Amino acid sequence: MEPSRPRSDRAAGKLSVKQKLAWGVGGFGENIANAAILSLVYPIFNVALGLSTLAIGLAMSLSRIADAFIDPVIGNLTDNTRSRWGRRRPWMLIGSVMMALFFSSVWFLPSLMPQLPKMVTVHLQQASNTDIATAGVQKPGLHDSLSWFTVSNRDLTLSGNASSADFSVILHRQPESPTRFTIQTTTDKSAPLHLSIHPQQLSFTAANWQIPQVVTVSALFSHGDATNVSMALRILPTSDVLNMPLLNKLGIISWSSLQMFLAFALVCLLFYFSFSIFVIPYSGLGIELTDDYSERTNLQIYRLLASFCASLLVGYLYLWSQKTGAWLGGDEVLGARCVGVAIGLLVLISTMLPAIFCRERFAAIERKRDHLPLFKAIGLTAANRSFRMLMGSVFAVFMGLFFSLPFMTYIGIYYCCQGDKLLAAEIGGLMTVIQVSGQFLAMPLISWASERMDKKSILFSGLAIAITGYLSSWWLFTPEHPWWQIIPVVVAAWGLCACWAVNGSFAADICDEDELCTGHRREGVYSAVFALVYKGAIGIVALGSGALLAWAGVAGQETMLTDDTLLKVRVAYLAIPVVFLSLAILSMWFYPLTRERVAQIQEQLRSLRNE
Repeated sequence: MEPSRPRSDRAAGKLSVKQKLAWGVGGFGENIANAAILSLVYPIFNVALGLSTLAIGLAMSLSRIADAFIDPVIGNLTDNTRSRWGRRRPWMLIGSVMMALFFSSVWFLPSLMPQLPKMVTVHLQQASNTDIATAGVQKPGLHDSLSWFTVSNRDLTLSGNASSADFSVILHRQPESPTRFTIQTTTDKSAPLHLSIHPQQLSFTAANWQIPQVVTVSALFSHGDATNVSMALRILPTSDVLNMPLLNKLGIISWSSLQMFLAFALVCLLFYFSFSIFVIPYSGLGIELTDDYSERTNLQIYRLLASFCASLLVGYLYLWSQKTGAWLGGDEVLGARCVGVAIGLLVLISTMLPAIFCRERFAAIERKRDHLPLFKAIGLTAANRSFRMLMGSVFAVFMGLFFSLPFMTYIGIYYCCQGDKLLAAEIGGLMTVIQVSGQFLAMPLISWASERMDKKSILFSGLAIAITGYLSSWWLFTPEHPWWQIIPVVVAAWGLCACWAVNGSFAADICDEDELCTGHRREGVYSAVFALVYKGAIGIVALGSGALLAWAGVAGQETMLTDDTLLKVRVAYLAIPVVFLSLAILSMWFYPLTRERVAQIQEQLRSLRNE
């Protein structure tokens, strides 16, 4: 008769629904915290506030890359933690509280930092029968309750029929000393050189601060001038002008934008650090819960289902920010602060549940084993060929996905919806509902396939579907039918959901292989390297996408983008994901851990544990 073994030393096999739910619910907080920042950062900090895409991308890139190098330390610490509550759970509780706090803090920055320069977009058109009705039209800006000065009109259209238009600068509080404002033109070689601004300097004192000061923008059109040209004017206090060429190239043209950049980078670093403190032990705990080949995929499906529920909310965050801000008498910036607090509470609740209700399998076993030094643990992890192949695929998938997200924001607002931010937000919300509903329906199919197919086949099928979705965007992103933009995004997301279901399951198989070779369970280090690859990809994407958007011609606070800019953004949205997803397939082509090989490894591990 086989001798009895401690429960933590037995094969876990099938898990109860209660166990899978208790662990899977953490995926809600993990997904909504990370996705909400990626979803809202450009609409709030660039489109609404005017912080340059390069500055946003650099801040997020620096925070993710710096944090990524801390991840292996956290992973090794969780592997070597010895406490009465286990190896993972104490870290998960600490990370849960910190993550909720710093997530909410991001959206308070606009009210805590100095106000950024305001932007006015000037559209220059030659006279034609179609633009006579709109020439000289001034679209009023939204009321901004967080600003100490505002601009009455953010969008001016000039043509040969109405070659001048006005906007006014308004102060909302009395200045302590005389305050001068400068109106700057952005460099645009295609714009007429005979655009005049009068006056270019404004002065407010304690005596006249309540009186709006009017600025007139005029253009003298001549034969041969370019049509449909847009350029931006910046309005900022003269004392706020920052003359540092290197920073100016990043779009940081004022002291206020420099302070916002530094504060945003710091809070992002703190948020992603706390994110790691939770996610690394949380992922490690999921890897060790079961050793059944198919059940590992089913367990990840519960995490995905919770993530899909979070995605339902993420798709509406921008719309809710706009509506909440309007209800409070402000704009989407004020609304994002309220939405951020609500999401922070959801993050706190959902991430604490797995820390409280889940139990660890290998805590008792690891107490008897020696601690593994950090660099030795990292070296052993890097030496695992199967893991290197998986990480290559994961890195490529993340690069393709995250590069597409910021581009989709601008395509949706400025191309498909022709500058209508509210319509873009409504379509985005419905898109999320359809996308997540389809992913829910796909989960039983993936679970069924996991019992009958190899995980690599499931991965390749999903990547092929995702590539098809991105390719179809060239024909289905169209301003004539703005709601059609839902189709390519949903198809790509359906395909990628197969990747998310098997990636964690792949990692569990690799940890078994690693234990057989090294004699240690190192789920924490493997999760940390996984996080390092994930954050490295996001860091590269944050910087790269910001640079590409700036190269394409996106400045911030525009009411409309030029045709040339939109073409560049659309090509980038299609080409970059297709290339990277194809590389993901190549990376996993010779992956060795089949169902049969994993069964052999687990049988050998059981024999060793019995001994």
